[in-house]
Amino acid sequence: MPDLLARVRAMLDALIAAGEPYDGLFPSLLNRETGAMLTEMPEPIPGQRNGDRAHQGSNLMHDEPALATLYAVSAASGERHYAEAADSYLRRFATHCTDTATGLFPWGEHSFWHLTEDRVGNSYVYYHTLHYNTAIHDHLRAAPLWLWEKLWALNPHCVERFAEGLEYHWVECEPREYIRHAPIEERVHPMQGARSCDFPRHSGFYLFDLSYALRRTGRADFEMQMWAYLDYWWLKRDARGLLQIESRSPEADVKFFDTNAPGQTLSLATSLLEGAELLETSHPALVTAMRERAGVYLDGFFAAPHDPEHGVFLILSSRGANEPKEAMPIWGSRYGLWPAAYVALTCLCAYRLMGDDRLLRWAVAVGRQYAKQPFPADVAAPAMDAGLGLGLLADLYAVTGERRWLDAARRLAGVLLPIYGGARLPRGAAGIGWYESQMGPGFLLHGLARTALLAEDRDACPLAADYTAR
Repeated sequence: MPDLLARVRAMLDALIAAGEPYDGLFPSLLNRETGAMLTEMPEPIPGQRNGDRAHQGSNLMHDEPALATLYAVSAASGERHYAEAADSYLRRFATHCTDTATGLFPWGEHSFWHLTEDRVGNSYVYYHTLHYNTAIHDHLRAAPLWLWEKLWALNPHCVERFAEGLEYHWVECEPREYIRHAPIEERVHPMQGARSCDFPRHSGFYLFDLSYALRRTGRADFEMQMWAYLDYWWLKRDARGLLQIESRSPEADVKFFDTNAPGQTLSLATSLLEGAELLETSHPALVTAMRERAGVYLDGFFAAPHDPEHGVFLILSSRGANEPKEAMPIWGSRYGLWPAAYVALTCLCAYRLMGDDRLLRWAVAVGRQYAKQPFPADVAAPAMDAGLGLGLLADLYAVTGERRWLDAARRLAGVLLPIYGGARLPRGAAGIGWYESQMGPGFLLHGLARTALLAEDRDACPLAADYTAR
């Protein structure tokens, strides 16, 4: 699909140009025609929170899929400037943006690197009420192995300090509790709140981060930290192996109280499987525990009352009765409600690691919905929805070799390009007029490129699936 790949390359060229005034870092909000950083923050789209945005800043966690795409396009085309642009971005981040008080990075859900003021940025200042007056670390998504390898090559000290900083996610209370939020610029532990906010998927992110740091350094304190995170949810699972969205919620909060999170249970299991691969030969007891517990969590995911054959893919279920509480949409995600492709791609990641056919069947059921459901004309679907849906179809082709999935991906790409394209940079969401990294256009670029590259050569595709959205 040379035309599709050419479209992707043109958008990547525009993104590279947009980052040139900022030492290679990509601004989060851009004019789609000129590539200039927006000086005024547009109103949020439905389901978007201002406290998650990176106005006048750059966010590596948002840009990771685009950076991976740059490296792959460079490998496929032989044009070095794509890889050089990705290297410039990561070099600037690793050597200039990571020297924080705690070692935690300014990336993820609520923090970023402020480009105009050249400092750590705090997204909370854009909320109508200020929840935190200092920048807060929240992982947002998984940091993949390739990214840790790049950062280690550029500045191993920043990777080691980041792993040390994960200690600041533990709350000052008894019994011990962690929270997905931690201070970046103050060496203090968070205080206990009315809710625990200890989402299971975040412990998986931390466990994988620590797995990488442990493999690189062999530090005993990193292994101890891993056991703490590993045991935390293991002691809180229900009889089915399912985990709650958070372990402690006010009873009046009907969404969170007594609520299991099947997708987060799967997310933690998958991070454990990935981390175990890194430590296979060096820490056998830890690896055994990680894999055994991942298996229990996977059984828990499948014990939730999904109905894949009828297109019902649950994000939340009741803990006691194990009844449906909320299902994921195909199109039109919002904060706290993922698109179904989000979890289906996690299924494929776990399937590649352990070969459990239940995971493939679940992903196939979701893939059928993306292959047949029309794109809604009246929904401001974030570019992430489009990119992950496309990425799912492409990965199903990569995993199964069945041509129907590639055909479906190519058809969907043809639908998505007019909706999100039409300018030098893609729209952040359907129907809006600007590019915004927080909405996930990096996933769209990745999905388009992977579809094109898999069509050229399934066996030697230089762009791996992106499984960070989990």
